[in-house]
Amino acid sequence: MIEWHRKIVKQIMENFNIDSYQLAWISFFEGVFLTIVFYEFFVR
Repeated sequence: MIEWHRKIVKQIMENFNIDSYQLAWISFFEGVFLTIVFYEFFVR
């Protein structure tokens, strides 16, 4: 399962021409965005 995930992530990084640092920032902002969405829909 882990090897499959690594393969998929590597393909995505190659397709979008991004490195691991850029992928980390994208993941961070995705987490912030999803937290705000969940907060707005489920907490309020």
